Amino acid sequence: MFFKRDVTPHLPAPREAEKKPRQENLGKKSTPHVENILLHSPLYRFKRDVLSLVAKMNQGVPNLDCEMLKKQTMFIQSQLLHSLTNDPTVPGNFKIMLMEYHAKSVRATLIDRRGEHLRHESEK
Repeated sequence: MFFKRDVTPHLPAPREAEKKPRQENLGKKSTPHVENILLHSPLYRFKRDVLSLVAKMNQGVPNLDCEMLKKQTMFIQSQLLHSLTNDPTVPGNFKIMLMEYHAKSVRATLIDRRGEHLRHESEK
């Protein structure tokens, strides 16, 4: 987790890999579970934290607009990135990776908005 306090206490803990191999898997090569791989990925944990915070913000709010969720997600993501880039304990390569991810997210959002704008004008 990136933060001192857990922002996802309401979520169940992830399953751990089984300690003993199942009988049918004794002769097969074992492959790591996707969940375990993702839990060690800092980008996955960052995305999960952002989505968790957005979900917490919107508890009890019915019929949210997707555009509103996208704006909230980008806001939370940018605020977390700002705090992480100013944290001296976070490694530099991790900061670069997160900033590249954020740039891709912003670019995708802009392209989507421009595409919507062009579709609306072509309908006129």
